[in-house]
Amino acid sequence: MNQHLDNGLLFMEFAAVVGAVIAGVIWLYLKIANVGVTLIWHVIPAHLHVPGYTIIVCLIGGLVVGLFHQIYGPYPQSMQDAVSEVRRRRRFSYANMPLILVGSLLPLLFGGAVGPEAGLVSLLLGFCFWTKDQFAMQRLLMLRLIDEDPDVSRGYVFGEMVKGLLLPASKIYFPKNVLPWKKTEAVAAGVAAGVSALIVYEVLNKVFGRGLSIPHLEVTHVSAAGHFAAILLIAVGFGAGYLYLIGHKITKFVFSFLVDRNLDIINAILGGLILGLIGTAVPMSMFSGGNMIQSMQYEYLKLTPFLLILIGVLKLFLTNVCIESGWRGGQLFPMLFSGLSIGYGFAQLLSISELYAVVLVTTALIATVFQQPLGAIVLSAIILPTEYVGWMIVAGFVAGCIPQPESIRLNPENTGFVDRIATYARSIRGIEQKR
Repeated sequence: MNQHLDNGLLFMEFAAVVGAVIAGVIWLYLKIANVGVTLIWHVIPAHLHVPGYTIIVCLIGGLVVGLFHQIYGPYPQSMQDAVSEVRRRRRFSYANMPLILVGSLLPLLFGGAVGPEAGLVSLLLGFCFWTKDQFAMQRLLMLRLIDEDPDVSRGYVFGEMVKGLLLPASKIYFPKNVLPWKKTEAVAAGVAAGVSALIVYEVLNKVFGRGLSIPHLEVTHVSAAGHFAAILLIAVGFGAGYLYLIGHKITKFVFSFLVDRNLDIINAILGGLILGLIGTAVPMSMFSGGNMIQSMQYEYLKLTPFLLILIGVLKLFLTNVCIESGWRGGQLFPMLFSGLSIGYGFAQLLSISELYAVVLVTTALIATVFQQPLGAIVLSAIILPTEYVGWMIVAGFVAGCIPQPESIRLNPENTGFVDRIATYARSIRGIEQKR
C-alpha cells in the first residue's frame, strides 16, 4: 500500500514537470511574439528612418512566409481544421509542433492581421495528445524499473522519466496493452499537470512580463436611449459578418490562382504588399488587434466615427487577405477588434453608450461568421464586461440563427445553428419511436 502510494506521488511529480514544460513553451511563444513585434515595429523604426518602412517589412515578411510554406508546408492549420482532425482521427499529430510554432509566429511578427489563436489551438491539441502518450509511456517505464529493482532510487526513476520528455515524436512508443489506470490516478495526474502549468505560467509572467495577452474592457453606463438602437446595432454586426464572409470568398477566389499553381512565395509576397500599402495608410488595420483592444477603449475619442468604422472594415478585409495569401493565423482576435472599432464608430454616430454598441456589434459579427450563437457569446465575454451578457445572448442568437446561403459559408457543411438543432431533435424523435 505504501509503495503504491509512493509510486502515485512519484508520477504526480512527473506530471507536474510535464505541466511546467507545456506552460513554458506557451509562455515563450507568446513572449517571442510580443518582443518580436515590439522590436520590428517600434524599436527599429525609432532608430532607423526608412521611407516606406511598413511596405518593406511586409514584403520581407511575405517572402519569409512564402519560403517557409514552400519548404515545410501550410502551418498552422486553422482552428476548424485542427478540431476536425481530432474529431475524425481521435488524434492530433504533435510531430510537427516546432513547425506549427514557427509558422504561426511569422505572420504575427511581420504585422499580419491574424490572431495567435490558430497556432495556440494546434499547440494545445498537440500537447494534449503528447501528454497522454508521455503519461502512458513513462508510467510503464516507472512500473518496469520499480518491478525490476524494488530498491531502486526514486531519483533515478524520476530522472529516467524526465529524460523521456526530450524524445522526438518518432521515439514515443508504448505497447497498447498498457496497465489500465484507476480513475483517481488519471485525475490526479491531470490535476497535477494543470495546476503546475498555471503556477509556472503566472510565475513567468510575474518575473519576465507577459507576452500577448487577452484584454478585458471595463463596464460603462448604458443610457435608456441606447436600448432603442439594439436592432440597428445587431444589424450592423450582421452586415459586418456578411462583409467578412463575402470578402473571404473573393480573396479565396483571387489567391487560388497562385495557390493552385504552387506559387506560395508570390502568393505571400502579394499578400504582404496589400498589407503594407493599407497598413501604411491605416496602421491600426494591421496586427492581430489583441494588444490594441485595451488602448482603443481610451483612444477612440481621438478618431472620427467614420474612421473607426473604416478601420474595422479594413481589418476584416486584411484578415482574409492574409489568411488566403498564406499568412496563416486566427480570425477571432481581428474580428473582436473589428467589432470594437465599428461599435465605437456607431456609438459616436448615434450618441449612445460605447460598450453597449460594442457588445451588440461584436457578438453579432462573430455569431454571423461562425454560425455559433453560444460560441459567439462565450468568445465575446472574453473581453467584454459580463454585465452585458443579456445583450450578448440577444445579439448572438438573433445573428447566429439566421441561415446563410451555402455559397458564402466559411464551411459549406455548416448548415447553421437552427438546422443543427432541428436535425438533433429529429434524431431524438427517431430514437424514441424505435423504442
